[in-house]
Amino acid sequence: MKRMRTLLVGLSAALALTLTACGGANNEDAATGSKTSSGAAALTITDVKNRKVTFDHPPQRVILGEGRGLFATALLNKANPVENVVAIGNDLDSAAPSFKKSLEKVVPAVAKLPTIGNLAKGDVSVENLVGLKPDALVMSADHFDTLSTNGMLEKIDQAGIKYVVTDFRQHPLTNTTKSMDVLGKLLGKTDAATKFTKEWTDTVTRIQERTKDIPAEKHPKTFLWRAAGLKDCCATVAKSNLGEFINAAGGNNLGDSILKSESGDVTNEKVIAENPPIIIATGGSWDPKKEAGKNKKQAVMHAELGYQTDPTTAGKTLAGLLQTEGFNQLQAGQKHHFYGVWHQFYDSPLNFLAMEQFAKWLHPDQFKDIDPAAHWQKIHAEYLPIKATGTFFSELPK
Repeated sequence: MKRMRTLLVGLSAALALTLTACGGANNEDAATGSKTSSGAAALTITDVKNRKVTFDHPPQRVILGEGRGLFATALLNKANPVENVVAIGNDLDSAAPSFKKSLEKVVPAVAKLPTIGNLAKGDVSVENLVGLKPDALVMSADHFDTLSTNGMLEKIDQAGIKYVVTDFRQHPLTNTTKSMDVLGKLLGKTDAATKFTKEWTDTVTRIQERTKDIPAEKHPKTFLWRAAGLKDCCATVAKSNLGEFINAAGGNNLGDSILKSESGDVTNEKVIAENPPIIIATGGSWDPKKEAGKNKKQAVMHAELGYQTDPTTAGKTLAGLLQTEGFNQLQAGQKHHFYGVWHQFYDSPLNFLAMEQFAKWLHPDQFKDIDPAAHWQKIHAEYLPIKATGTFFSELPK
């Protein structure tokens, strides 16, 4: 009897080892896109940081680290932009309220999404993330960089939360299509991602083909004034963000030569001394009551643009920025080469439309046949669940 029991135990152990080995083989196969031991399709995604992330099955519960991730999901899933999204960052109300209001009208579920806080500000707890039972967390490249240095990323790893990194903000010219591909795979919308990235690539390539032969000396020095009027003058960018699109559209982004980092502030005296022939100010629909007191020198809180902004208001608030001390001396204002563009293009896959408008402002003769406003309408009709109401590009009233 003892020998029989010993034999049975040995057989059971051997069987267990065999099953374990089979399970291990399936998990290893998952990294190449085969099936897991449960039979579910595995998924491997390479994100913009060149990280390979493997999921045992297509994620069903996704947290968007930024609420503005809905810009992308709305393009990928016109019928239901919040499908499989269980929570978002809390930035949407403050950063893009007019977009959120427009989206809530056609997708009421947006208003009910839980918020996790702001990854960049360190007010997100791992316990809260775990409680949402996510299959995946989406974070931006700059947030990834910050969390890598403050210990938060280590905690997320220890909690077993898988994450992918996207980037529409730091280097959008390189990473926009990569990011859309990442999200398309993550959300099971690869066909939609392929269609959109073709539209994006075709537009950007068409612009670059026209500007590549323009001599460097004819690329006008252009100052990008970020969130103009929202705080004291003047925030801008260098070799990143919308500055990349200015250069690609045939301009010479002034920030590249005056900043030592990707973003920073310059004084209004510096802007006056440089006297750029073209200034592009980014604006939005920020709440002036919340921003009151931040601005000490500008005559208006900010350049007003967005889904609820009419053209007259957009033009008047843009003109108000020229009342900044000394700015009446600027040739950009005197020659009506002072423009406004929606701030959120800087963090959205819709950024290529801003590039199109930049090209038209910078080189009107070469791009006189281009109509960015009509293209904006087309993109909404074809890809987005919301209508293209409001104003997103502005010029000085004449």
